[in-house]
Amino acid sequence: MDKPSLDQQRRDLVARCAVQRAELADELRALRPSAAVGDMAAANPAAVRVMEYVNGHRKLALGALGVVVGLALFRRKSLAGVATSAMSAWKLAQGAMSLMGRYRQ
Repeated sequence: MDKPSLDQQRRDLVARCAVQRAELADELRALRPSAAVGDMAAANPAAVRVMEYVNGHRKLALGALGVVVGLALFRRKSLAGVATSAMSAWKLAQGAMSLMGRYRQ
């Protein structure tokens, strides 16, 4: 039952760290949002034109979203329905702004 020397243990640790570093780099590369936007652009050029238009006319896009939210609020609904609609619209707006921010970079 010979224990490996300290030099051998160090080499083993350095090799394990290199493998973990490479795996982490692969995972982080897959999570990059710019890759997703680039894939979308390659798959659907019309979507890119729409995003460019919305990005250049943010006030118009937010105004349209406000009209949709206003129509949702003025319909007859219970308070829970209004809250659900508001949360849904808020999440939609946040997602759209996030996507536009990623597209600009």
